[in-house]
Amino acid sequence: MVKKVLLSEKIDQAGIDLLEKNNFKVEVSKGPDTENMKQGLKDAYAVIMRSTPLNKDMIDAAPELKIISRNGTGFNAVDVDEATKKGILVARVNGANSNAVAEYVLTTMLTLSRNIINADHVLKDKKNELQHDGSLPNFADKYSLNGHELTGKTLAILGLGHIGRITAQYAEDFGMNVIGYDPYLKQNQVKWPLFSNLADIYSRADFLSINMPLTAETKNMITMKQMKIMKNTAIIINSARGGIINEQDLAVALNNNIIAGAAVDSFNPEPPAADNPLFTARNVILTPHMAGTTFEASEAVGIGAAQAIIDFANGKMPQFTINPEVFKK
Repeated sequence: MVKKVLLSEKIDQAGIDLLEKNNFKVEVSKGPDTENMKQGLKDAYAVIMRSTPLNKDMIDAAPELKIISRNGTGFNAVDVDEATKKGILVARVNGANSNAVAEYVLTTMLTLSRNIINADHVLKDKKNELQHDGSLPNFADKYSLNGHELTGKTLAILGLGHIGRITAQYAEDFGMNVIGYDPYLKQNQVKWPLFSNLADIYSRADFLSINMPLTAETKNMITMKQMKIMKNTAIIINSARGGIINEQDLAVALNNNIIAGAAVDSFNPEPPAADNPLFTARNVILTPHMAGTTFEASEAVGIGAAQAIIDFANGKMPQFTINPEVFKK
């Protein structure tokens, strides 16, 4: 009997091809909302979820469901408790988009520290004032756009997992000093100095990269209180999950020069509401949860999500599982 795999949203074609090559029937949900997902899940053996939620109602509507495969690393949008109660395995893909996220962190650090976006706007706005007689342009604004180099600056990384470690290595290649915080690691497990006191991290950071999952412990981990400890030249990059940093406080901190800049790739809720104060905050880059989305990463993640289902169907434990206790050969 051909087993059906439901996709909450289309994944990379390489993942679909791999499933079909292994005799699975692949179907894309008409929408990621509860009602459309419930319809598609009625006869699904497996489901691949992207960033949209898989809630209790959806799981309850899936009597044949055996495995939930996340097309990515985070799983906070999946009701793992409900899946576990029903004996459904939850798998994810680790590491496939780590390079992409680390590159996003460095890209936004460079963009913000060098005032690239502001400089682009200024030049375009003043295009009619430039001289074109071969002399140097009368363009004094460029001196007000002076930025900072990464070399010699301190990058503090919250979460030294796979992504955090690649980010740290990239930063070292730029001549940066790296320090970290990770309550699940001991100092002998990483080469960068680990701090147990977050206040010490915040006060030292020229750049702060958030690379931790959203949990009860990390929710609202960074509020105005923490940002006031930071340098007013500091830049925060959140390429992890919305809710770790308080967005209202971040907007106030940016607009009042408490910190110098920020890049935010994930929001709470997601997508962000139209009245989210970050839309009007100064010196902030906002992106639609795309840090881990490159052509290369999308292909690797799609293949990884598909392979987890194939392994499971063949009686093999997928490489990365959230609730391995439900797995039975």
